[in-house]
Amino acid sequence: MKKFRLSLATLTLAALTPLHQFKADVKTAGKETGHAIGNAGHAVAHGAKTAGHAIANTTRNGYHKTKRWVKEKT
Repeated sequence: MKKFRLSLATLTLAALTPLHQFKADVKTAGKETGHAIGNAGHAVAHGAKTAGHAIANTTRNGYHKTKRWVKEKT
């Protein structure tokens, strides 16, 4: 009976080991996917911020050029 219990415990442990590795792999893959999505979000936000600053700068320059032109003409 002891041999049967020992065999059953060994068999159960051997069956659970691959499941633990699978769980660890899935967890790692999920973390990597989450980080990739976060990095993509940051890249999009950075691009939008850069574009917004470029538009604001161009608008500011246009305003000042128009202001100087009007000042010269009057």
